Amino acid sequence: MTKTETFKLYKGTITLKFEPERHIYTIDGKKTEGVTGVCGVIAKPALMYWAVNQAIARLQKTLKPGKAYDELEIKKLLENAKQIHRAKTTEAGDIGTLVHNAVEVYAKTGKITRLFNLKAKTSFAKFVEWAKKHNVEFIENERKIYSKKYGYAGTMDFYCKISGKFFVGDTKTSSGIYDEMWLQTSAYQQAYQEETGAKVDGQIIVRVGKDGSIQVKESYDYEKNVVAFNGALLLYRRMQEFKDIQKREAAVKGGE
Repeated sequence: MTKTETFKLYKGTITLKFEPERHIYTIDGKKTEGVTGVCGVIAKPALMYWAVNQAIARLQKTLKPGKAYDELEIKKLLENAKQIHRAKTTEAGDIGTLVHNAVEVYAKTGKITRLFNLKAKTSFAKFVEWAKKHNVEFIENERKIYSKKYGYAGTMDFYCKISGKFFVGDTKTSSGIYDEMWLQTSAYQQAYQEETGAKVDGQIIVRVGKDGSIQVKESYDYEKNVVAFNGALLLYRRMQEFKDIQKREAAVKGGE
């Protein structure tokens, strides 16, 4: 049975439901776009090169100089190389989930979750080190948001206070901080302020690498970034309309 979480927003006037396994948001029973999905419409050419490099690395690791390979062995080698980026992506996602869950507990209670996966443990330790060093005051964490004006939902990692300034924040375990991430945090800020009127001075991204690295950046370009996100939202919806048109056309052809 699919797990569903229910949240009451806008003083109980809006019911948001979230299915974690499928990452689906519904508002009053109607499916709505999620911030992460909308940002997915933005081209990320670096991912293509990363996937190619993963395939090459796998072949370099498995191919043995001077060895003769038959047709089936070659096929297996190529299939493994073709799929390796999916396995790496899944592993990275699992580590990210462990870190996010530990960060949520820490932000809420101050308790340190004991992690056994070395990469997740290393990333989480860096986050805690940063939070303690800067006396971060976590006000909200893993907060579900919804914009009535623009009709999208999402999960804001945290809203915090640092040295007298208020930030909408996001925790990343990626290999870098990329420009489109600021569109994501701006979308959270837009919806959060729409509902609560909370003060937000800027956005902050804390990237805690699986190799023990840490990178923290702040942004104060909310106005520009949120306009870009809203543009991405329009593009996402239009592309979904194209898909719906294609499905209807295919159904008509199938019924002929």
